[in-house]
Amino acid sequence: MDLTKKVGMNIRAIRKSQNLTIDELAEKCDFQSPYLSDVERGERNITLQTLNKILDALNVGPGKVLIPEYIDEPNSMNVRNELIQLILNMLEDKNEDDLMMLLNVSNEIFRTYK
Repeated sequence: MDLTKKVGMNIRAIRKSQNLTIDELAEKCDFQSPYLSDVERGERNITLQTLNKILDALNVGPGKVLIPEYIDEPNSMNVRNELIQLILNMLEDKNEDDLMMLLNVSNEIFRTYK
């Protein structure tokens, strides 16, 4: 399953767990309901700004949408170490420009969710 569909499914699951209708979440985000429905079905790519609005409206961090299977487990050093290793493995073949871009995006994400 591609990331767009997975993120959309996770947004829908969180919305439903909070007993919000799609109309209520769309209103909180200042979106149209059909747009948010497309996002939840993975039929529309979203920007970081759009994701940020949705996360704020749901009052969750990005990990809850991107990697919920790790977030829902009890915090343990093994899970943390596994996540760090996955990140390091992804970075091994990246060039300096890609790494700098990733650093900038990461800084922006973490600045937003402090």
